[in-house]
Order: sequence, then C-alpha cells, then structure tokens
Amino acid sequence: MGEPVIRRAAAADLSELSRLWHEKRTVQQQFDRRLTLAPDGRRLWQRSAAAWLDDQRCAMMVGAGAGGLLGYAIGWVQPNPPGLLPESIGAITDIALDAHAYQGGLGRALVQALREWFRQQHITDVVAYVPYRQAVEQAFWRSLGAVEWIDILWLK
Repeated sequence: MGEPVIRRAAAADLSELSRLWHEKRTVQQQFDRRLTLAPDGRRLWQRSAAAWLDDQRCAMMVGAGAGGLLGYAIGWVQPNPPGLLPESIGAITDIALDAHAYQGGLGRALVQALREWFRQQHITDVVAYVPYRQAVEQAFWRSLGAVEWIDILWLK
C-alpha cells in the first residue's frame, strides 16, 4: 500500500477535494445545526478552491495514495492587526481525511507540510480553526501541542 505522497493540490484534484469537503461538512452539521450546507455548496466550494490554487497567500496540501486522494489541509497567510508582531501568522483553516479508510499519521503529515510552507513564507506562528464541538479534532490539535488562544463567538 505504501505511504501517501504529500503534495500541493492541483486543479485535477478539485472534484475529489470537494467530495472530501462535502463529506466532512455533512458530518459536522449533524453536531452543530448552525452549519448549514447550501444546496450547491459543493460546487461553490470547488469554484472557490480553484481560485485558491493561484492565491499566493494560500497552500492546499493533499495526501495522495494508490487509490486517489486521502485527505487535504488548507493554510493561509493572514495579517495580524497593525502594530502587532509578527506582522503575519499562518492559519490552518481546514483539514479533512477520507472517512472510509484508515489514515494513520496522514493528518500530522499534512500539518507538517503546511508548517514547512509557512516557514518558507517566514511565518513561525500558526493557528488552527477547530470546531468547538468536535472532540476528535480538538484532541488531534492538542496532541500536536496546540493550546487555546482565542474564543470566536457566534452572533445571530
């Protein structure tokens, strides 16, 4: 079977990436009804992701195996508010793994690839967007040494 290859996403990956995105979001909305998928959400996400491939502030990493894509992680360079150092931080805004097969170590490998890309952008401080109600995702990030930093509150 072999280890998955970690690489930058390509346009040819977008259909499969959107499948992984949609699968993850479908599960997430079961735990948090505030998250509602648009009827054409998968298509809209795929169209946006196509633009991200050319955005110098974004890196989309994929884990590819013999059977296709096994997961992805998306990272962005984000500016800090003026007057704060560092001027920019890295933000890992999404990570998804194929739920239909064991992915031992793939999440860590994807995060490591993003961290290396951030280092190439001269960024050492990284945050991760992690849903509060997703205990498995919370545990994953904590196992990597992440600690709570800021609360994002939902107003409706």
